[in-house]
Amino acid sequence: MQLKRLFSSLLAAAALLAACSPAATPAPTAVAPTTAPAATAAATTAAAATSAPAATTASGAVTVQFWHVYSAGSAQQKAMDDLIAKFNAANPDVQVVGTYQGSYPDMYKKITAAIAGNSLPDVAVSYQDDIANYIVSGAKVQPLDAWIADPKLGFTAADMADIYPAYIDKYPGSNNQVMSVAYNRSMEVMYYNADMLSAAGFSQPPASWDDFEAVCAKVSKAPNQYCYAITSDASRLTNWIWSRGGDLLSADGKTVSTGFHDQGLASLQFLNMLVTKNQAYLVAKQFGDQSDFAVGKAAFTFGSSAGIPFYATAVMSSTAPFKWGVAPAPHTTPNPVVDVYGPSVAIFNNGSDAKGQAAWRFVKYLMSPDANAEWVKTTSYFPARKSTLAQLSDLIAKNPLYGSLVANLPYGMNEPQIAAWNPIRTAMGDAMTAVASGASTPEDAMNTAVQKANAALAK
Repeated sequence: MQLKRLFSSLLAAAALLAACSPAATPAPTAVAPTTAPAATAAATTAAAATSAPAATTASGAVTVQFWHVYSAGSAQQKAMDDLIAKFNAANPDVQVVGTYQGSYPDMYKKITAAIAGNSLPDVAVSYQDDIANYIVSGAKVQPLDAWIADPKLGFTAADMADIYPAYIDKYPGSNNQVMSVAYNRSMEVMYYNADMLSAAGFSQPPASWDDFEAVCAKVSKAPNQYCYAITSDASRLTNWIWSRGGDLLSADGKTVSTGFHDQGLASLQFLNMLVTKNQAYLVAKQFGDQSDFAVGKAAFTFGSSAGIPFYATAVMSSTAPFKWGVAPAPHTTPNPVVDVYGPSVAIFNNGSDAKGQAAWRFVKYLMSPDANAEWVKTTSYFPARKSTLAQLSDLIAKNPLYGSLVANLPYGMNEPQIAAWNPIRTAMGDAMTAVASGASTPEDAMNTAVQKANAALAK
C-alpha cells in the first residue's frame, strides 16, 4: 500500500498537537516540544463491514448507500455518522446509510466486485486512480460538471472561488470531466529539526534547493548525523518535479511530459549528489525515517502531513526531545508547490436520477462550510474551503502547525487522475530507490521510469 494511503488510514481524531509548532509560511519557525499528544489517532481496523445506526426512513424517501473507510468505533466513524444524521434530519426526502467497507485496498476490491455483480453503492470513498480504474472496468461513474453548474443543485461562483481547486478532480480519461470531489486532503511536507539547523547557523528551513544543499553541507556529520533520511515515494518525486517547474503528462495524456523526464532527472541527480557526499542515506525499514528523525540522526525527512501526530509522539518519546517543524518542500518556482492528496468521493449512476441527485446533495453537504468544519475538527485533515477556516480558529490557535500548513493549500496540485497512475507511481518510487541505493545512475533510473510510465499509459 502506498504510504500516504496508510497514513490516511492511520490518522483519526488526534488534534494536530501542541507538541510541535513551526511557523507561518513562508518562513516557518519551531518551538520546543511540550507534552506528547494523547494517543487518540487509531489505526483503521480490518473489521467486518458495519452500518451506521439505523434510522427511520420517511415514507417515499430516497435511500442513498454510502460506502466509506471509517472503522467502527473510531472518531472518524462517529463524526461521519453524526454528519449523516444531521443531513438526514434536514433532508427528510433522503436517507443516507453509511457503511464501513474496510481499508482503501478493501474498498477497491469490493467496488470491483460490485461492478461485476451490478451491485454498486450510490456513493463511495476512493482514491482517484482507483476511481479511474472503476471507469475502465465498466462502472458508470457520474460526471459532476452539470450538477456543479446547476443553478439550484450546484455550487455558485462564490462557492467555486471558496473551494480549493485541488479538491475538484478532473479526469483526462473522461474528457477532463469532474468525476469526483473531496471534502478533505493531506499534503506532502518537509519535516525539519530546528535545533540542528540552528546549531549549524540557520534560523529558517531551506526555501530553495540551493538552500537545502547549503544546509546539508553544514549539518551532515556522518556516520552519526545526516542531512536527509530517504524514503522512496512517488508523491515525493512528483512534488520535487513540480517544485522545479516541471509537469507530469504530455498535453494529450498519452505519454509523460518532457518535464517529467527533465525535472525528474534533476531531482534524482540532486538526490544522488547528497548520497555520494554521504549527506543522505536510504532508510532500511518502514517508518525508519520517522524514528531516525526522532533521535536526531537526520535533519530532514519528507512525507505526508498525516504523519505529524506520529512524529510528535516519536520526538517526545526520544531521550532528547528537540524543536522541530514542518514546511513545504524547497522550490525554484516563485511560490511553494505542494502535492495535495487524499481520497475523494464518486457517485455511481445506478439508473435513477432521483438517487443520483440525492447522492450529489449529500456530497455537496459534506463540502459545505459547517459540515466541513465539523469533520476537520475531529480528523485534523485539511478543509475543502477557505471559508471553513473561520470556524477553525480554536484548532489553529491550539495547533499553530496546522495553521501554517493550511496557508499552503492555495499552492496545492493534484497527481493525475488516470487509471495508469498506480503503475507510474511504482516506477517513480523504484527510480528513487535505485538511485538512493546506488543500484543505478540517475540517468538510467529516470529513463527506465519513463519507459515504464509510457508503457502503462499505452495500455
